[in-house]
Amino acid sequence: MADWWTELESEILNCLEHVGTVTPAEIGRRLGIPEAATASLLSVQVRDGKVRIRLVELGRGDSDALETNAAPPRRGLA
Repeated sequence: MADWWTELESEILNCLEHVGTVTPAEIGRRLGIPEAATASLLSVQVRDGKVRIRLVELGRGDSDALETNAAPPRRGLA
């Protein structure tokens, strides 16, 4: 990959080594890049086996869109 990617990847890994378990938002804040960009970069590192993602949560405001008592969608003929 390009040199910029190698440098950014090293910065992310160094951040994790020094800080430990941290959110993508915090990594982005420390490196000066948006959380969404950080999450995208981390997904590549996950694919390559360099980092792992341990927790996932609903985004703010998304919980209202989910119906907790709704039946699962039906498949096939009704």
